[in-house]
Amino acid sequence: MIQAVIMPHPPIARHLVGRGEEVKIQKTLDAYKKASEQIREYAPETIVIISPHNIFFRDAFYVSPGKTYTDSLSRFGAGADRVSVPYDDELRAEIVRLMEEKNIPAVQDPRYGNEPDHGSLIPLLFVNEVYENYRVVRIAPSMLSDETLMEVGRIIERAAAHVDRKITLIASGDLSHKLLPEGPYGYVKEGPEFDERVTEMMRSGTLSAFREFSPDFRDRCAECGLPGFIMLSGALENYHIGPDFLSYEGTFGVGYAICTFACEDACVRLAVDSLEKFIRTGKHLARPDDLPGWMTSQRAGVFVSLHKHGELRGCIGTIMPWSDCVADEIISLAVEAGTRDPRFYPVTVDELPELEYNVDVLSAPEKADKAQLDAKRYGVIVTNGRRRGLLLPDLEGVDTPGQQIAIALQKAGIRSDEMYDLERFTVERHK
Repeated sequence: MIQAVIMPHPPIARHLVGRGEEVKIQKTLDAYKKASEQIREYAPETIVIISPHNIFFRDAFYVSPGKTYTDSLSRFGAGADRVSVPYDDELRAEIVRLMEEKNIPAVQDPRYGNEPDHGSLIPLLFVNEVYENYRVVRIAPSMLSDETLMEVGRIIERAAAHVDRKITLIASGDLSHKLLPEGPYGYVKEGPEFDERVTEMMRSGTLSAFREFSPDFRDRCAECGLPGFIMLSGALENYHIGPDFLSYEGTFGVGYAICTFACEDACVRLAVDSLEKFIRTGKHLARPDDLPGWMTSQRAGVFVSLHKHGELRGCIGTIMPWSDCVADEIISLAVEAGTRDPRFYPVTVDELPELEYNVDVLSAPEKADKAQLDAKRYGVIVTNGRRRGLLLPDLEGVDTPGQQIAIALQKAGIRSDEMYDLERFTVERHK
């Protein structure tokens, strides 16, 4: 589950630094408050923040190490404005692991762990005024290609799905620094043009358009947020997004925009639409045209689970794919879960508003032994001839590989003293 936010990071927005000047960007201050309240309502377990003022490498992404992120505005004469937030070790490690799989360079050098970073600090100071029950992961963008930035965004989203983490992704960044002749960086005509175009992209939710700007244009308008915005757009590829554009101001010659994005997972939306159409009309849903590309180009095993008031209401899945693509697998299995799970009577029209949906997309199984299992990260498959049992990872009350195997054997009807093949797989969890 993901929520996304674009925020600027002007130190002058904090009263201890602005000393009254901050009232000149009151719309921005009000928007900070509203965005922070939306974060509180969403209640993320972890905030992943992309900051251009974190340690910056041209050809690598810096992922901040350590146990706790501690920072203050002391370098701006406001040391009392500070944060101290624990890092999310598990999510950070999964992000780095997936980056390594894609051969994307990630740096975690503890020598830089205490370097100041107002790009992370300013948004978190406003969030902390209303919400503090979270951990953090901090990542710096790089000067690698836009497609690489997009891929790291995708990795952040997939890593959160792998470790079943509810996250808010904040892309911290100012817009053009060249809006006014009297501003600290002067004026070029590209400055206001950039801000007008990029804020319209935020308002409309056409985030893929962030990549339309040429390198020369970006250099002339002197922005610092666009690489992080591109990473955010990659993280949201799997989602239908609802933008809430809260504010834009360029009072001091630098553009400050705040926009939040409510995100509905495309896999879950497809499962909902499929089951509801079948229950209401008796007809199967046609594959929509507006799905993320991977859902129509890739094949995978899928499990669709339904819950009602916290209790299982149906679950059907495939270990290996039966359909032409993930989307078709979901369309079919959502109907199966709601109408053909033998443990439950078919879902009725009256129940539809009460259902919650989970969609688990499985990786290809690989052979493993017990020592290579991890009950939180890997699901297991046991096979003896035509008998086969599967157990998903990270299930409540299943804490060890031994428990996983025992349950999977029981589901398959295989005795523990019989021979069996063991495989493991990972899951991308959509809910």
